[in-house]
Amino acid sequence: MIVKKLLSAVLCGLPLLFASTATLAENAVAAAVQRLHLSPQQLLSLRDFLGATNHGVAVEASGNGLFVLRDTQSMAYVGEFSLRTDANAALIIDRVGGQAMLDAAREVVVPLRLDAKAVAQAAAALADSQAHSANSETQTALPQQQISGATPTNTRPAAGILQSRGVFFRDGSGYATSVRFSIPAAAGSPALLRVVQRYYALIKSDRKVAWRPATVEVGGDVALAFADLETRYACPAPGPCTIRGKLPTPSNLHTIRWGRQSIAAVPLTLMAQMAPPLQTSSAPDGAPGETAPQMPPEDPTPEPTEPLPDTPQHPSGT
Repeated sequence: MIVKKLLSAVLCGLPLLFASTATLAENAVAAAVQRLHLSPQQLLSLRDFLGATNHGVAVEASGNGLFVLRDTQSMAYVGEFSLRTDANAALIIDRVGGQAMLDAAREVVVPLRLDAKAVAQAAAALADSQAHSANSETQTALPQQQISGATPTNTRPAAGILQSRGVFFRDGSGYATSVRFSIPAAAGSPALLRVVQRYYALIKSDRKVAWRPATVEVGGDVALAFADLETRYACPAPGPCTIRGKLPTPSNLHTIRWGRQSIAAVPLTLMAQMAPPLQTSSAPDGAPGETAPQMPPEDPTPEPTEPLPDTPQHPSGT
């Protein structure tokens, strides 16, 4: 009963649970989520992060928080994802799509060097959040983005392989990264790795709606082959990687900032848990009354730039 309520309240709308295997997949995912003891903000972040899984995909539990994704028609392998929490109670979601498998024994540094503008906007989005507090121990403005290693399942070129990781703290703040390898357009051209990083402000609620005050996306292309990514920037897991030299400067670097964005389809039970407690005040006649906190107005000046088309993570409410 608890598992069913959890799914209906939190994972509703996830295009992960399909076809004749839907019930088994729902129970497996919900049971894994329940064991993690996530906050309402983390549950909503999980829903939105995994919500980019394409339709026509069935989920197969493999144990230890790992789930295999298969095509519902052919049952061919199309990817997998894993769920876990770390010592800071942050939810970590690793995912790979295409002909590759997650390699939990390796971590890979995301080879994207941000300019000063991108660093400033991303740091501002994380301000006053648990994601910022957790990173303050390293005395850097932003966390070093890392993803799980991946191993191709065939010998063909690695085009179409998509690796991503989302890290969300108990207040809903966090960051996510995706990398996708593409085959060179012409012979002799360097292979390109498209990198997208997103930084999420904490989730707020006033018992009526929930929202993120800001989300920042930074992305660009790096001249790097898939095999080089998995060797040159890798280190044993767990733990932060140490990379010699500077990260490469990307081409087509872009920075996008979204203002306040409402989060859709939040169950009332989660909304109540996220909202600050109601404050009581005395009415003119001495009778107690209740006042609810007010929600800030919409950001009037969002930057109307479009995100990269193959990004697996979506800001809440988009």
